[in-house]
Amino acid sequence: MPTRPDLTNRKSWVNLFEHGARAEGSTPLEHPPQHGFDEDDPAVKAWELIGAGTAAARLLDLNGMRRDEAPVGPMLRPRDDLAIEVWTECELSVMHAAWRVLLDGGGESDARRRVRSRLEEAVEWHLEHTQPDNATSRPWAIHVFLELGHPDVEAIDYAANMLHAAESARMSGGGDDRLRGWILDDAATALRRVGTPRIGAVEPIGFGNEDGAR
Repeated sequence: MPTRPDLTNRKSWVNLFEHGARAEGSTPLEHPPQHGFDEDDPAVKAWELIGAGTAAARLLDLNGMRRDEAPVGPMLRPRDDLAIEVWTECELSVMHAAWRVLLDGGGESDARRRVRSRLEEAVEWHLEHTQPDNATSRPWAIHVFLELGHPDVEAIDYAANMLHAAESARMSGGGDDRLRGWILDDAATALRRVGTPRIGAVEPIGFGNEDGAR
């Protein structure tokens, strides 16, 4: 019988993500091939900040971001004018971009601490309030749940269900999805950049592994 992978192990998830990316026919683009719902889509704006020296502070100032003084919740403020699946995909894409900003070390340490804190709050909120298939089948920020989710077993189960939803979408007639493949490929790269054998074992600030950078 095949051996079940150890889902507390970072390499197990890297292998799963890379397998999924290959199945989708992913392409090695620096930025995700996503299309915004309008010209002010904060997800698109967040990815445009990647590589900027002030990325962390500018990310927190994007239009639509939840303020620091607001109660624990998602990265973005809820919007009544968007379908829940559109808002959720946008939210998770912003979380994915925010984790890249932290790995890249973009911005002052105080801004990175704020981004890290907001990400931790968002992960906590989504684990409680958002279904892992999020009605989109695109596993944005799947690795962020693995790194920041607590308890670990809940985060692992959440990520596994996100991955299952992505695989089911491809297998049920949805065909290959270049964006879905890019997400999984980038998630694998992000996991490799943290040099610990177990998922979730990251330092609060300055944990990027430049040897694994793109």
